[in-house]
Amino acid sequence: MVADSARLSKVRPDPSDDWNVSLPGLYATLTSLLVVTYPAWPLEQRGWPVLVVGLSPLPALLLGLRRARAGTRLAWWLLLGGTVVYDVGNVVWAWLLAESGQAVADADAIVRFTMVGGGALILAASLVVVLRRGRKDIGGIIDSVIAAIGLSGVLWNIVLYPAMTTHGMSTNQQISRLLNVFLLAGTLGALVRVSLVADRRVTSVRLLGASVAFALLDNVSAAIGTEWVNIPYMAAFVAVGCAALHPSMAEMSTPGPAPVDGLGTGRLVFLGAMLAVAPVIGGCRVMLGLPIDGVLLAISSIGMIPLVMVRIARLSNAWREAEHALQRLATSDPLTGLPNRAACVGRIEAELAAGPDDLTVLFCDLDGFKPVNDRLGHAAGDALLVGVADHLRRGLRDNDLVSRFGGDEFVIVCRGPGAADAMVDRIRTLVTRALVAGGEQVRIGISVGITSAQPSDTADAVLTRADLAMYQAKRRKRIGALSLASA
Repeated sequence: MVADSARLSKVRPDPSDDWNVSLPGLYATLTSLLVVTYPAWPLEQRGWPVLVVGLSPLPALLLGLRRARAGTRLAWWLLLGGTVVYDVGNVVWAWLLAESGQAVADADAIVRFTMVGGGALILAASLVVVLRRGRKDIGGIIDSVIAAIGLSGVLWNIVLYPAMTTHGMSTNQQISRLLNVFLLAGTLGALVRVSLVADRRVTSVRLLGASVAFALLDNVSAAIGTEWVNIPYMAAFVAVGCAALHPSMAEMSTPGPAPVDGLGTGRLVFLGAMLAVAPVIGGCRVMLGLPIDGVLLAISSIGMIPLVMVRIARLSNAWREAEHALQRLATSDPLTGLPNRAACVGRIEAELAAGPDDLTVLFCDLDGFKPVNDRLGHAAGDALLVGVADHLRRGLRDNDLVSRFGGDEFVIVCRGPGAADAMVDRIRTLVTRALVAGGEQVRIGISVGITSAQPSDTADAVLTRADLAMYQAKRRKRIGALSLASA
């Protein structure tokens, strides 16, 4: 029975994904009815369902602002502002259709301005969600944006550009439409990424992505001149309202998980294809004698090349950090953070290569460590080793080395007149103080073997002499005291 419950808990969706039918479900049903019945409205009255659907997210967004946690409301404010700006244009357009059945030049300019302003605010809100939700997945988001822009370039070359050329749209109109398509596609790609890479489903993020997808579809419909152009436009408002009413809206701006950011062969091939697709299609059109859109090539290059450079820079930094981490793991003791045996031997070899003069090695072994470890436990023993390490490296000169050689053994490498005496003094102060281990104060003794390097020495020879001297010191040790021997 326990196993069945555990299995069910893994597949059961999060409670925030359940719809409260009394509010979000009712909202989605009523507004969707207006969307699907839009073509049945008389032409001069079609502005009113667009206006009603455009105004419908406003109460939902105000409710969302109240429910959102402090510090996560920027995206909702931007969504509210974008919806209000859009609705100004919707009011003007609905009034013009009702009064004259057509738009006049001045009013049409107002509508276009509100469309640009509202779209910019909605895109800004989407980017806020992407940057906050995907702050731990920047690499994956960049990949998704590159892919989305590359695919939109295919759509532009094959469908949109020929249609707009046929309809006689001006260059400025084409550039404006191209920028809209690229911005919407890139934002949609980023939202899809943060929606798919998640530790749990956040439906509000997916609904916001659906809103951007509908906006992109609206731009495509407008470019090719279909009569259904306002249906995806209205659906985008419905998706925004549903996102604000859904219980998961409070998590829309919370950071998502940090997936593994690796560029395998498959992803590299895919990204390379996305970078090359626009120039390849352009070249094919030239070979077939078809018109080519030079603006597309310029804008796609301006947008894609910086993204690729940022992606490469991030990968380079990640590889460099990984190399440093591996080097630290290979040369550091994981408990104390001191250099380990391999690093110690390498340092002695380097110092001998520079010359043996004034080079001293001290081999230290803790006396009384095993009783502490046995009586208080391994955690207390670890705490004691960390305390010894902290004491030995405090105030260490840049050219000196303290390493944990293994177990309760420490090796010190120092050079210069008086350097060995200074290290002995530091060890002497260590045995006179009490260290905390397992919640108790304990004292330890230390046996130290000291040796000076000779002209014909190897690292192994120096360490062997120091080790033998340490055992000589240990034979005459006193518990809780410092015992020294030289070789």
